Amino acid sequence: MLASEKAEVRNLMSEVLKELNSGFEDYTKATADKMAQLGDRLVSLEQRRLGSDGGAIHGSSKGETLSDFVMKSSNLKAMLDGSGKSCRIDLPPGMLSAQKTAIVSDGQVLSPAMRIPGFVNNPLRMKRVRDLLPIGTTANNLVEFTRELAFTNNAGPQYASPAFENVTKPESGATFELLEAPVRTLAHWIPVSRQVLSDSQQMMGYLNNRLMHGLKVIEDVQILSGDGTGANLKGILATGNNVAAASYVSGDNALDTILRTFAELAVDEMLADGVLVHPNDWATLQLMKNVDGDYLLGSPGNATAPNIWGVPVVASTAISEGTFCVGSFAMGAQVWDREQASVQISYEDGNNFTKNMATVLCEERLALTVYRPKAFRKGTF
Repeated sequence: MLASEKAEVRNLMSEVLKELNSGFEDYTKATADKMAQLGDRLVSLEQRRLGSDGGAIHGSSKGETLSDFVMKSSNLKAMLDGSGKSCRIDLPPGMLSAQKTAIVSDGQVLSPAMRIPGFVNNPLRMKRVRDLLPIGTTANNLVEFTRELAFTNNAGPQYASPAFENVTKPESGATFELLEAPVRTLAHWIPVSRQVLSDSQQMMGYLNNRLMHGLKVIEDVQILSGDGTGANLKGILATGNNVAAASYVSGDNALDTILRTFAELAVDEMLADGVLVHPNDWATLQLMKNVDGDYLLGSPGNATAPNIWGVPVVASTAISEGTFCVGSFAMGAQVWDREQASVQISYEDGNNFTKNMATVLCEERLALTVYRPKAFRKGTF
């Protein structure tokens, strides 16, 4: 091969290699871009997954928020599409309530440009009065139950001096009364603009931050402090549903008083499984210190479930400040759900049609039976 031909071949090979290098660089850059996009999508999916789990509501499936539950309802979708003028969505227990304040759009974009996925929830969920009681269901609007009035325990050996056989065995006695616990309705409603109702992000924040908490507060008040008049439940602290705790003993502090109340229950063959106090009283108890300045109920740096002498504590505004209730809740009373919490949404209410509004109605129906008043001791600090 001539020198000129060799030079021509070298030049040709050089040009081919340059084109290959250029194409490879483009391919490498494109591949890197695709990998970066894939990484971003994986991060987004992971954040959505974590956010969904973090916003899961008690009583719903894992990873499903309350708004997800409502917004995916076929009944709601049909109403929003114009196929219906109202709908009903049944929800898990104790999820709904609201303050009666109209929610409207101010003309601005409802969804922000960037939304942090999920919700910031307290992993140490506040215990409620309901959490201490057994829960049942009823298909009627009235629950009848038998309450023991008195029990005389004469258990003993079969003996009538001087015989051990063919004599009458000891007889005990018990008296009862038949009582009724009517099913009561806890309900409230709120007007919502149709624009807000159609916006899932706005509905999500509304349902999760307002509705569920409100009904739980109302339940606490009714189960614990309802006076039984009108349409109120007859709660644990109502007259006849509890007995007075022992009087204050000189030299005792609040923790001593509660321990003595535990002992009272034990004398009546019942075990304390819950203590109800006002949040301010619970804070006072937590602040108690010994002579060395150490907190009696544990270091502030240790996250432990609220308890006194190993018995769970529920801090609730449903009980008056300065008052406490110690109980054997598991054997003393029971909640009966007639209709679990539900939300109904309708355009047919007043002048909703002309105002482009909807009405959200939240309600539940339940009864409370207190079997043993002696299982609950009400006292003061």
